[in-house]
Parts: sequence; C-alpha cells; structure tokens
Amino acid sequence: MAKRRDKPTRERLSPTHTVAHLTDDLIEGLDIPKLPETIPDRLADAIRRRAQAYLFALKEAKQQQYVRVLEIRLVRDAHRAVLTAYELGLPEAEVFYAGFRRLVEDLGYERTDVGFRRIEE
Repeated sequence: MAKRRDKPTRERLSPTHTVAHLTDDLIEGLDIPKLPETIPDRLADAIRRRAQAYLFALKEAKQQQYVRVLEIRLVRDAHRAVLTAYELGLPEAEVFYAGFRRLVEDLGYERTDVGFRRIEE
C-alpha cells in the first residue's frame, strides 16, 4: 500500500493579493490614507442596495436589448458600484464582483487591463 504524502499547506490568495507583496513598499511610500475599519450601517446598506440594483439592471439589459449607449452606461456604473462595495470591505463584495463579471460577459464584453470592452462580432 502506498504511503499517502502530506500535501504541504499552501496559502491561497485572492486574485487581488497575488502580487500585492511585490508592490507593498511602493504603495506604502505613497502615503495614501487608509479607510476606517468599519463604515456606518446606513452607508453599507445603501451601497449594497445600489450594487444589487445595478446587477439586476444588467440582467434585464440582456433580455431588453438596450441601445448600446445605455448598455455601456449600465456596465460602467455597475462596475463602479461593485468596486465601491469591494473598496469599503462589504462582506458580499466578491460575490457582487463575480456576478458582475458573469453578467457583462453574457452581454458580450471582455475584461481588459482596465475595465471591460465590448466584443465586436
């Protein structure tokens, strides 16, 4: 019987933390003010509702086939709302972002280095 080797435990990092250690010194040198540890519940609720509303609107955009200008505006504003939730540390922010990515891909957008771009057929 073969011996089962213990797999070395490896720390799993989120995508935003995979290269953070390479740039930590530079970012700390910029003296960017940190956000407070907690945000008021009223603000958290407002951001949560806003992100959910934009995600719903993106879902509807697929069915309604909005004109391109409105669709682009929805994608841009939804991206802002989801990133705000992430920046402020809302617990469901990563779920919002995953839903956002799926919805914009369904609409025909691809991820770029900064933002999203509509795939031309």
